[in-house]
Amino acid sequence: MKPQAHSKVMLHLLAAELATRRDQVGPVRGRKHTQESRATEFRQRLTAWNQTPESLRPSLRALARQLGTSHQLLKHYLDGMEKWKYKERHRKATEESDQILFRAIDEGRPMTEQEQNRRYDCMMTAIRAKVCSIGLDELARLKQEARRGPLHPAQFKLLKILAKRGFPEAQELLEKCLRSAMNSCNDNLPAISAVAAKSFRTA
Repeated sequence: MKPQAHSKVMLHLLAAELATRRDQVGPVRGRKHTQESRATEFRQRLTAWNQTPESLRPSLRALARQLGTSHQLLKHYLDGMEKWKYKERHRKATEESDQILFRAIDEGRPMTEQEQNRRYDCMMTAIRAKVCSIGLDELARLKQEARRGPLHPAQFKLLKILAKRGFPEAQELLEKCLRSAMNSCNDNLPAISAVAAKSFRTA
């Protein structure tokens, strides 16, 4: 098979795969659409709430009453805001990458250099967002482990990496673990008797 013919076959196969992926999404049901609309509303209000100075904004319970929902549900959305942002970034970058490829396939031509560069940027954005989302999951797991007891050296090393990368709450957890380790070391030091302490001072 000639290279040009082979390229066309590969493009058609890729187009069929992307079309199948698009068809698998299916129609959005009314109830699901309503839930998504409310979720969008909650996230928009929480974003504005976060950006408002603490002294000027209502409490989370008051905001929940304004939105006609429970404090527990709104707290769930607030805790998941950071991960949701990364998931949205991944979704949008992936969609744009697919659209660039679809456009070239529909027009029966190879992608231009500009399209290839843009698609590469989208793919890298999607990868970084996915890695950050995984990092948040790991941070949540480390927080649970830290409640049970001291972290293992490998876990502590991962926590330091997450803190260095600027993950929210990672630095706070790292400092808490360091303080806990220092307190543990002090508790394990042998007690010095009053006589020994006096002898040490007068030596």
